[in-house]
Amino acid sequence: MTVQPDSLTETPKAQADRLFEVFCTPEPLTEAAQKGMARVASRLSAALALRIPFQDGELQAYRFVGNGRGSVVLLHGWTGQAAVMTAFVEPLLAAGFDVLALDFPAHGRSDGERLHVALGVAALHALHAVTGPWHGVIAHSFGGAVAFAALSGLVGDLPPLSYGRLVLIAAPCSMPRVFETFARRHDLSPEATQSLKDHVKRLTGNPVEAFMGDAILRQHPVPTLVLHAPEDQEVLFLSAESFVSAGPHVSLHPLPGLGHRRILYAKETVQAATAFMET
Repeated sequence: MTVQPDSLTETPKAQADRLFEVFCTPEPLTEAAQKGMARVASRLSAALALRIPFQDGELQAYRFVGNGRGSVVLLHGWTGQAAVMTAFVEPLLAAGFDVLALDFPAHGRSDGERLHVALGVAALHALHAVTGPWHGVIAHSFGGAVAFAALSGLVGDLPPLSYGRLVLIAAPCSMPRVFETFARRHDLSPEATQSLKDHVKRLTGNPVEAFMGDAILRQHPVPTLVLHAPEDQEVLFLSAESFVSAGPHVSLHPLPGLGHRRILYAKETVQAATAFMET
């Protein structure tokens, strides 16, 4: 039997350390999610499967070969995997692009038990070393946070990655807000909340406040398309509006009625993302 710590005697730092492990550990998929994943996973059979050395294990990636127009990388969100991004594959192939889809650490067939933005950025570097350069990146939710963090050069000694175009789908703009929302959900004190945020400085060398998507896109003006449902309750539309404040190189295309996950499979999303990659 697992004994739960006594929140009355646990120090704020110990509480934050324990909950950071929770924060970085993907939840098991529900039975319904597993069935949904199985339905789309068959689309990966047409790809070349790549095993990429990463830390103490390997990453799983998939390559669909187009007509050499350039490579577009697909990045899934939290508890997702490469399979959930495959609605973009056929349209991108038809446009002449090669397509790469990655399972983040601790997701899909990639090794690992934990994931956070710094690990995600390191995984992108490992993929880029084998498959780069890239024409563009299409990223959903957590994958979007990894995509803009990878542009920044703020993660340890990893240099900024470069790609010509970026599509952010239902992506969070403010990593401080992500941590604060998690802290409120777990009733953390201000001291424990700060200890939770301090893990970002330990992992990246920079405070969590540095990981603001609008500021990063202002400093690294990659042409960016933001696709977001106004009623999204998992990542609020406020994030989409914040991204656009980075400058005229960022455009917003609201997609009402599609929520946080259905947006990935909508024809409007796929068409808008593909057209943006072609321009």
